[in-house]
Amino acid sequence: MLIPLLVLILLDRTNLTMCAIFGSLTGVFGRSEPHWRRLRHQTQSGLLMCMTVVAGVSMSIAGRSDWELVVSATVVALVISLVADVLRIRPAGPFTYIFAFTATAAAPFSGSMGEAALAVSGSAATAVLLGIAGRVHARRHTPVILRPHAPPPKAARVLAHSGRYAAAVAAAGSLALLLGPGHSYWAMLAACAPISAADAAHAPARAGHFILGTYGGVLLSALLLQPDWSPVQLAILLAALQFGGEVYVMRHYALAMVFLTPVALLMTGFVSAQPVWELTLDRAVETTIGALVAVVVIFLTTGRGAVGAQKLRLHSEE
Repeated sequence: MLIPLLVLILLDRTNLTMCAIFGSLTGVFGRSEPHWRRLRHQTQSGLLMCMTVVAGVSMSIAGRSDWELVVSATVVALVISLVADVLRIRPAGPFTYIFAFTATAAAPFSGSMGEAALAVSGSAATAVLLGIAGRVHARRHTPVILRPHAPPPKAARVLAHSGRYAAAVAAAGSLALLLGPGHSYWAMLAACAPISAADAAHAPARAGHFILGTYGGVLLSALLLQPDWSPVQLAILLAALQFGGEVYVMRHYALAMVFLTPVALLMTGFVSAQPVWELTLDRAVETTIGALVAVVVIFLTTGRGAVGAQKLRLHSEE
């Protein structure tokens, strides 16, 4: 994240920083995979990230309405979920891509489509090159472990999973617009987070971790948004927060969100200035809306919901 941001600061093109930040998130994919498999999956995820960012920027330039954003985000969640599951890209699901699409679509953009495409693709390429360089170094010092390929995912499971994402994003975005906090894309993003664990027993707990971690991140954001950061200071701060989030995301999801929530809020500091408390309060409210919607969707579309309904019918019959 830091390298592309510093390049844009030196070129005095900080209006492109949001595109570069999302391109750099390509580095989170395929981290624990063998050498060439990681290269393939990072390249695929980088291409998906470039397409979603360009699509989001195009909506920002065209001035699409909030409802059009909800519909478009629902389609993106459905398609990306299908593609990511078929390609077996990890981390699974469209969470990162929905973040990129909705944030760029909702933020003002003063550049051209070509500049946005160049910023996101250059940043994604930097992440891929750094990732492959690290794996080449590791391969010289660690034994090569051949891991068997997992069988292809079942079509029914892939379709059901993508349907959950689409339903959660559509419901969360619509509810947030009707309640009117002001940043509906955060509700859609929060709805995606627990869906990746929808088939696991701990999905509601993950939603709770997401909410609590975001609350902690909102408080941290309120403090970090007070100083008037220079572009270089803001770039270093964002990179440090992203590093902390990635360190903890597989170990303690709530603590990871404490680091990652300020990234989402602070990145807008390059392109616009917004009231601090209004921004942080909206983030907390919409995160709660999205996460609770996800829990309801998971309950209604998985075996736990069906089992619960069957038990209720049997109890009423008795």
